[in-house]
Amino acid sequence: MSPWNPEAYLKYQDERTQPSRDLVARIELEAPAQGVDIGCGPGNSTRVLRERWPAASLLGLDSSPAMIDHARQTDSLTTWRLVDVTAWEPEHAFDLVFSSATLQWIPGHTDLLPKLFGWVAPQGALAVQVPANNDSYLYLAVQAVAHREEWRQLTAGCDALQTYLPPSFYYDLLAPLAARLTLWQTTYYHSLPNHQGLIDWYASTGLKPYLERLPRDVERRAFQAQTLEICRQQYPLQSDRRVLFPFRRLFFVAYK
Repeated sequence: MSPWNPEAYLKYQDERTQPSRDLVARIELEAPAQGVDIGCGPGNSTRVLRERWPAASLLGLDSSPAMIDHARQTDSLTTWRLVDVTAWEPEHAFDLVFSSATLQWIPGHTDLLPKLFGWVAPQGALAVQVPANNDSYLYLAVQAVAHREEWRQLTAGCDALQTYLPPSFYYDLLAPLAARLTLWQTTYYHSLPNHQGLIDWYASTGLKPYLERLPRDVERRAFQAQTLEICRQQYPLQSDRRVLFPFRRLFFVAYK
């Protein structure tokens, strides 16, 4: 995909960071000495780790140069590395292996999750949050538009770029490896200014691969307009004329 845009991603910074805060609050580690944030993005999730454990040595990993550059400008205490996590191997184990809203972009979770759990030191934890919003009206609207005749060939394969798996999958995969495993789901209700806010939210994340397949701005605007038209029918306006956007996320923490 084309470079990630930190500014566009952080347009809804509070909403995107809250799941990291909720995940960190549930991690039962007293004082991890070494931690790694996989898919650290612009550093907002790593900042949550720093707030909880200020003395920890933290490493932020991301495959986006723009995201890593932004993170470096905002935090000089953390070590930031531009890496492809699927090909990277750590030099040592970590007390905490953390990832928020990243692993859905990496395929092969049957092999990936045990690999990441293998990076965890004894008495440490693997803590993960991934979107579980694949039955939302917005997600389904994008799928419906992408499968229309005018877009089908251009967007072929985009559906497979994000991985959505049920809690039972992660339980069966990690329970035999972990000393203790906790899983939960949370639905966040985001108040957006209007229906266009749905597109603005998704354009920098899940909608991004589809838009990048389209050759010109005119096609990208048309694709978004068709998605927006479906969403207008599915998301009613609230009494204050805003749009309530439910977003479900899956969390799990596996302890070694």
